[in-house]
Amino acid sequence: MGGPIDFLYLSQEEVMAAGGLDMATIMDVVESAFHAFAQGHARVPSKIVLDLPPGEKERGRINALAAYIGGNLEVAGIKWIPSFPRNPVEHGLPRANALIILNNSQTGMPLAVMDGTILSAMRTGAVGGIGAKYLARRDSETAALIGLGVQARTQALALKEVLPNLNEFRGWDPKKTALEAANDIMKLTGVRTTAVQTPKDAVVGADVIVTATVADEPIVKDAWVKEGTLFTHIGSYVEEEYDVVLHSNKIVVDDWEAVKHRKTPVLARMFKEGLVKDEGIYANLAEVVDGRKPGRENSRERIFFAPIGMAHEDIAVAYKIYQEAKRKGIGQTLRLWTEPIWT
Repeated sequence: MGGPIDFLYLSQEEVMAAGGLDMATIMDVVESAFHAFAQGHARVPSKIVLDLPPGEKERGRINALAAYIGGNLEVAGIKWIPSFPRNPVEHGLPRANALIILNNSQTGMPLAVMDGTILSAMRTGAVGGIGAKYLARRDSETAALIGLGVQARTQALALKEVLPNLNEFRGWDPKKTALEAANDIMKLTGVRTTAVQTPKDAVVGADVIVTATVADEPIVKDAWVKEGTLFTHIGSYVEEEYDVVLHSNKIVVDDWEAVKHRKTPVLARMFKEGLVKDEGIYANLAEVVDGRKPGRENSRERIFFAPIGMAHEDIAVAYKIYQEAKRKGIGQTLRLWTEPIWT
């Protein structure tokens, strides 16, 4: 009994080498995680949000997301992800970074510690793409990207995977780097991407609208949103007029209880104000993915999709990367102990 305990350490570069930028694979893994959640094979406690004074928007926050996934995976883990909005401008650093720890679900011993920054962004993009797979019109051609940061890149990558007729991204961002960001998205996806002057220029006529900003006031007006649109809200606060939600035929989330627990997103605020009720939520995405409820049922439906981000998504992707890294001989083996001091 006892003996040495080793675990695998994966840097960001090693995560990427193990497949961290393979959106098609990541979407398959995340979709499998939604099946596991729907079938009761995943345990996902409420997200812990550590706001740092004077507040998350002024300084930053650190979130902790833990999950266990059984079935074919049998792994547990946690993502520790800081988000500091001023980092890019004041420190030349990404707004978010993350570490993920994976644990053996039978002994609790660590399997891996890895950079989770890329994985977190990619899994969020994957969730948006899976939402579009089930909720967008199959013939969608144009997508509006409100906000052209990291999340716009991964959302665009995922939309390209599931919408075969997609031929244009129209992106808006108040930053001076909008044109450069649009060019980056075009290089990543191969889809024509234009940086437009106003949010209205991006949204009017779009088949899919994705908001991925740190805004806490309405950017998108309901009057701009056409019939048959999928509206995917990725930001943490309020990015659209309430009427965008109220005039939708279906409201879908990844987990309604998790959305209410977070309190800050638009749907949670509308619930607190009595504008959205529990019965007004059409489905959790896992119910749609697992076939328990239909997704889009006709070309006229306006659907509002607002995922909060859940740990089983991260842990499933991280475990896939861990397996690929082991198979390819990528990463550094580190020792936790040679013999435990106490047993």
